[in-house]
Amino acid sequence: DESKPLDNIISIDNTDYYFTYLNGNGKNKGGNSIILKLYESQNIDIEDIEYEDPDLILKILRFKKNNNALLIGKSEKRFLKEIEALKVCNDSNFQNVIKIYHNGVCKIFDAYKEMYFEYYFYTMEYAEYDLKEFIEHYHSDFTIEAKVSLCISLAKGVRELYSKGYYHRDIKPDNIFMVGDMWKIGDLGLLADRKDKSSIDYSGEFIGPRGWISPEAMNKYLCEDKGFKFSYDCEIDHQSDIFQLGKVFWYIFQHNAPVGTVKMNDFRINNGMIFPILKTMLNHSKIKRYRKISQVIDLL
Repeated sequence: DESKPLDNIISIDNTDYYFTYLNGNGKNKGGNSIILKLYESQNIDIEDIEYEDPDLILKILRFKKNNNALLIGKSEKRFLKEIEALKVCNDSNFQNVIKIYHNGVCKIFDAYKEMYFEYYFYTMEYAEYDLKEFIEHYHSDFTIEAKVSLCISLAKGVRELYSKGYYHRDIKPDNIFMVGDMWKIGDLGLLADRKDKSSIDYSGEFIGPRGWISPEAMNKYLCEDKGFKFSYDCEIDHQSDIFQLGKVFWYIFQHNAPVGTVKMNDFRINNGMIFPILKTMLNHSKIKRYRKISQVIDLL
């Protein structure tokens, strides 16, 4: 309740924070998680509290912690893998992946059952905008040079993840954030590790953001282990991230999403050097796509 800030307090590592929903008005942004803004209590005037730029963002898995290792669910496994990957990126001082600060298990009181339950959580740096919000606010002031610079930052984020063996698999404007004057990739909840052979995925599972999904991710959903006569590529990997990023780049340049086989006259930006890069990223066949994101960075 934003009208009663004293009722909204949480303690992390002996520091008290006031909190409110990320979007305000009691609305939550996050599929399997609760996303909150945190304000250090010592920095807040409780008599004249203003919920503006927070000190941290808190992400709590909305499913209760399962203390039986044999019964841990897929959402729980993915949340823990996300935390592990973010910590690896932190340790490597990556510049284009969102930073994590705390992680662990928190206790939340259930007033209906009159008892505490445990939930996994982590805190991360605050971003003023996600990419979709930024473009909707500032599209008229967004120069070609700024767009190219943004694309390079995002490509470097994908390269940073790939250098540790990670595939993001959920690249979309909502998962790209502006932190200060830096663009960063976040929300690693669908991340896969090419070194880890024990997959969390289900056969035929739909993995990725609707509208931004790669052809092989759709093949996995439609065709994997179905016993069909014809076989198709169902492996979601680094080149899948390149395809998704190509869709996001297209959105950055002209604010819509590419569908099907794109042609030069579909690209309304008067720049003949950029379109061939995007077209190659967006090829349905991996053979015709770039093999590594470093190729895209060099060309940009």
